[in-house]
Amino acid sequence: MTSKAAPPRLTVGLPVYNGDACVAEAIESVIAQTFTDWQMNICDNASTDRTGEICRDFAARDTRIRYVRNQENIGLTRNFNKAFQLSNSELFKWVAHDDICLPTFFERCIEALDANPTAALAYPLGRAIDGDGKTLDQYDWTKAHRYDQPTGAERFQALTADFDQLNRAGTQNTGMYLFGVMRSSLLGKTRLHMSHMWADISILAELALEGPFIEVPEMLSLLRVEIPHASAMMLQGNLQAWQEILDPRYASKFGTLVSRYRRYGEYFVSVVRSDLELGTKARLMGFCTALVARRAYNLAVRQ
Repeated sequence: MTSKAAPPRLTVGLPVYNGDACVAEAIESVIAQTFTDWQMNICDNASTDRTGEICRDFAARDTRIRYVRNQENIGLTRNFNKAFQLSNSELFKWVAHDDICLPTFFERCIEALDANPTAALAYPLGRAIDGDGKTLDQYDWTKAHRYDQPTGAERFQALTADFDQLNRAGTQNTGMYLFGVMRSSLLGKTRLHMSHMWADISILAELALEGPFIEVPEMLSLLRVEIPHASAMMLQGNLQAWQEILDPRYASKFGTLVSRYRRYGEYFVSVVRSDLELGTKARLMGFCTALVARRAYNLAVRQ
């Protein structure tokens, strides 16, 4: 009787749609990692270009790579979630199909998690690149905000307040944290990616309630922006097109309007469903109310 092989320590989830220009480079950067105990789930969202051909070729050459194709495009957020739901490892990492992980990315982040058993995730510093891989100097992500405060309430407040003020100015990037290495058990306690705009902030807020984010002070992540994908639609202010990419089920004018501000309501839900003490929850509910009031005031002043 043969024993079942133990799962690898890390699962890499790579969601992709029509990514034939960059996906090979992203996969190759995973294969080149110094940490090798991983498996990769590539979730192809019914691509119409050469993405499937490229990914099948990698899967045929490396048994750690699994290629899964959706019968139809289910939207970016649900495809991201599927990449996690197919995993069964202690640790998990999303990889964007157009980003590049430098060779020691996995190793350094896993070392940081091993040294900090209560941490929810570990992330390195990142650099923005364009479609040709050239550095975009207008994005300075070398001084990332830290979310390693001792309590979940402190981390939640710091993260939501920071992103409310800084993300619109382009001086903060959710990808640095979202594409870190996470503990699967804690990620599984969140509601994963929801279908609204800036849902990456919502999932990070829920993770911050679960544990600290540990920074690896090395430049190990190349994050691609300003090519035709979701972040490009956001940067251009084309919100309905962005919603169409995130989840086409809610891409009507009304659905797009609701999606734009839905994260504020989800903050309240995140606090209610957390394991925090009742008094702490009440204080955070007050904080969320103040966050909404400040946002409403800023919108009114701009009219």
